[in-house]
Amino acid sequence: MQREARIKIARELLDMIDNHVIQTSEEPAVELDIGRFTDPARFEKEKQELFLNRTQLLAFSADVPEPGSYYATEVAGRPILIVRGKDEKVRAFLNACRHRGVQLAEGCGKAKAFVCPYHAWTFGLDGALVGVPGRVAFDNLLEHRDLIELQCVETIGFILVNPNPAAPPIDADEFFGPMKDHLAGYHYDNLHLVAEFQTVARINWKHAVDGGVEGYHVPFLHPETVGPMTLPQFLHLDWGLHHTLVTTSPDIVKLKDIPEEEWPEHPYFSCSNSVFPNSIVIAGESVGIFQRSDPADEPGKCNYIFRVYGWGKKPSPEREAKDKYIADMLFKVAMDEDMKVQSNSQIMMENGAVPSIILGRREQNVLRMHKNYDRIIGHDPAVALAELYGQAAE
Repeated sequence: MQREARIKIARELLDMIDNHVIQTSEEPAVELDIGRFTDPARFEKEKQELFLNRTQLLAFSADVPEPGSYYATEVAGRPILIVRGKDEKVRAFLNACRHRGVQLAEGCGKAKAFVCPYHAWTFGLDGALVGVPGRVAFDNLLEHRDLIELQCVETIGFILVNPNPAAPPIDADEFFGPMKDHLAGYHYDNLHLVAEFQTVARINWKHAVDGGVEGYHVPFLHPETVGPMTLPQFLHLDWGLHHTLVTTSPDIVKLKDIPEEEWPEHPYFSCSNSVFPNSIVIAGESVGIFQRSDPADEPGKCNYIFRVYGWGKKPSPEREAKDKYIADMLFKVAMDEDMKVQSNSQIMMENGAVPSIILGRREQNVLRMHKNYDRIIGHDPAVALAELYGQAAE
């Protein structure tokens, strides 16, 4: 989003504040089946259709900032290794040795090569097999044993990977669609990692995505943390598969007394962007955020990743201390507040406490996202509800 677009949003938010407007959708509220959070058959279909055979936003450029940097992650259980090579190019591979399939790297770091801990097979940053102890013992079977490379694209500070080795090249413009211009103006390429939190969370992966683009809950769930920092004037931007929630700071009213040409680059709002199917990226004046909730081994669990970034490549000690303070606060919000109620919701659903859920007209991003999920996997919520209530009537 360029400055002109940010100014336009700030004007719209100020107008909403002046007129006490709370944005609601023109679409009616809907009832949805809870199988989207609990059904094993649907869960397996989602892993195939939404994750393992579709391009994913997996990292920021800041996660592999220089040659030799690597970041090990996964998509629906499939291990992925992202590496910046000596030529500065970012590549992605299946994170498994071509000898016995042992994982080569964990977490993030810097390496000159990747050495398998089992038999010391060694692979270069470009994935080439460069070392095999006792090479002659493998006869003619080593010719095509480089790491399995995946389609990978780096653009506007983001790294896209398709976890299917047979996938065609990635078209980043097609992947992001109209959201790309919105994201580009925030300079996600100018970040550094501050802190990371990972866990196996007791939620279906969609809970974390839903919470990232819905502001209805903020004053009630976060009364002592981010709640007081946020006005009820939220904007919901629909980019097709992707969505944005614009969150407003009370300080935005200061702009009324300042000429527009003097408004700051971040005019007192931040954007929480849902990149389909499950990545949340946030740009604010203070920090950047990357959240990913990846399907684990059952519907009620996900591999949850929350990473906080500071602006600039070489921050001052004072800036680093401030970034760390903000990161600690955000981890508290994510785990002690959001995750707590999301886990409770998941467990209640699994125990049969509710037969369905309702999404209202202040949760329009969540409703649109679920419609996209249902459309792509071929799920009809009306049929699911009819079956549910038919069984209940019997």
